Amino acid sequence: MGSTRQRPAPMGRSAVLGFLLRCLAYWGAALALVSRVPAVENAGVALTVSTLQFVVGLFGQPVQRVGTALYVAHTHVEIASDCSPHMPYLIYAAVVLAFPATWRQRALGLLLGAVVIHAFNTLRILALIGILAWKREWFEFAHVYLWQTGTVLAVFATFALWLRTTAPRSTAPRASAP
Repeated sequence: MGSTRQRPAPMGRSAVLGFLLRCLAYWGAALALVSRVPAVENAGVALTVSTLQFVVGLFGQPVQRVGTALYVAHTHVEIASDCSPHMPYLIYAAVVLAFPATWRQRALGLLLGAVVIHAFNTLRILALIGILAWKREWFEFAHVYLWQTGTVLAVFATFALWLRTTAPRSTAPRASAP
């Protein structure tokens, strides 16, 4: 028995090449924006610090914020621009914008992707705070290898989930009915 769900026709080479070129163009524009407008990074860091402070407070842990540093459980973390999810999100956004979907589907994908990637990043930093507090010697490995790889996988998974809910626009001309 076959599936009742119709699979989209595979994209041709020129469509794939066009998609990749659009990804690179959007990614280049995002890099130009971040490099020329420091407010983008600053906003990403500020949102990350505020979210972490709020979530840690929800668990009844005392947390003190000093600039972009958080002091929790006898340890502290400094939230640098690399700790913010803005760059992984911009990669995700470039791929979503480049994909042949309706603008409504793209907008929904961008919004939901922002929430998922921000939530993942918050979980990542909370786990790192826990590691610093309880097993400091594991921090470097977890920070550099586990969570950076996890971030790449989270961006990929978020895009894959969005794809499952998105029917690509057809680039072929529609056949007219007789």
